[in-house]
Amino acid sequence: MGSFSIAHLLGLALILVVFAVPGAIILRRLGFSRWWVIVAMLPYVNIVGLWVLAFIRWPALDRSEA
Repeated sequence: MGSFSIAHLLGLALILVVFAVPGAIILRRLGFSRWWVIVAMLPYVNIVGLWVLAFIRWPALDRSEA
């Protein structure tokens, strides 16, 4: 117990592919950096990140209105 096996690493890679890749694409379309996906992977910080994302101005909307 205490060491990671190949199954753990494959599970982590699967989670990253399933959640991080689509999240990064969505964030890019909204006009934000793809690095914000890291916030989504941190417990409790992801909730704060969602609230911030919900209430700030989106750069993509600013471009479409101009």
